[in-house]
Amino acid sequence: MGNPVEQSLSNEAPLSFGFSQTVLQQDVQPATAGSSGSDAQKPMEEAQPKAPLGILKKLERHTFAGFGFNTIFRPHSTNKSTPTGLSRPQGPDDNVLQLNLTKEVMKFDYRLGAVPNRGLFSQADIHLNGVPYTQKIFDVMNPEVETPMIHFENGMWLHVPETTMPALPASLARMASIPHGTTINAQSFSAPATSEGAPNIEPISITPFLITDPEKKPIKFPSQDADNKNTFRLPQDLTPFTKAETVTQEMITDPNVVLRNANKGKDIIQHTTYTISTSPPQSKLGGGTSNIGFLQGDGSQSDSNPARANANAVKVTATYWISTVRTKLQLKRFTPTMEEPTRTFSPIAFRPTDAVPVFTVDFKIPSDKEVTVEYTQFQYSQMVFLDFATLSWPHATVGTLAPNDLKLKPSVLRQ
Repeated sequence: MGNPVEQSLSNEAPLSFGFSQTVLQQDVQPATAGSSGSDAQKPMEEAQPKAPLGILKKLERHTFAGFGFNTIFRPHSTNKSTPTGLSRPQGPDDNVLQLNLTKEVMKFDYRLGAVPNRGLFSQADIHLNGVPYTQKIFDVMNPEVETPMIHFENGMWLHVPETTMPALPASLARMASIPHGTTINAQSFSAPATSEGAPNIEPISITPFLITDPEKKPIKFPSQDADNKNTFRLPQDLTPFTKAETVTQEMITDPNVVLRNANKGKDIIQHTTYTISTSPPQSKLGGGTSNIGFLQGDGSQSDSNPARANANAVKVTATYWISTVRTKLQLKRFTPTMEEPTRTFSPIAFRPTDAVPVFTVDFKIPSDKEVTVEYTQFQYSQMVFLDFATLSWPHATVGTLAPNDLKLKPSVLRQ
């Protein structure tokens, strides 16, 4: 008695994985005495508070893939050991604007189940629920080279119930770790809003502003001009991209235009939107960013100070649009075999960078048939504010993703 039980450990959570209170405090209640006269106890399943996922239910156990756009004013090092390869750039030399056309994969895992958080005194215990996720973003500016991964993130989405002490509404929270040395905890204190039809996606701006300016008056840089070929920007010459209309002045001015364009031609039945921030209205009650010393420094901005910041991520905001899309699917005649037990089908893409879902079929399709299907589309617009060289630099990332792991049922053939 009292000795720990030796168990084998695995780094993979089982499908039935869920949090519990502790082996010392089981969730049990006395059973009603039966004909056997037993006083045994049974799990208090009925008494256990529910831990809903809300809108996160549409994401769990799915992998989404698609395309997007990334802009970042990154610090410019004049150290000869880290050259940028720019040809005689003109303008302020403390930053380089990097632009990336992107492809992306985001995998959402199984829900955690009820995660107990302890209340103090009159505040009852609450139960959170969550969905772990992994995000990978790749640069596809040059199709002739291997696509480098420019962003990796692992984290967790949480659904937090309403509480009385403190008095807070139900909310969503995203916890994330980024290998540049930054972690975030961003929360939404407004309920997700569901509306009919396609979302109205407002413009955003990547123009920096003084850290000390409460009005955030924009300070525009030459690199924001798509026609300027001699500035601190990667790629420095955007002519091939502007001619192909893969990168446009409109995209640099407002990256969210990429999201609006991605919705053109689609039959979006309804959408749900919500916004998270590391500095929400109730900022004193949670949220924030944390950076390694190299990024944060001592908070000063003077280049003469050896302890100054290099790129301090001080704030993160993001808006999400989870939409239900209706589309046509052209099914081709198919008979499963040992060599080909399944086959995949996708809707016709509207454009080369259109995120389309992938449906798997494991049943016989006697003849070609057009069917109507629905799927969940995941869109986001994220802004990270990096403080360095006396300015706050907006770093925008946007993406439109569709699930690549949907499974059709034979009943679809009865349409």
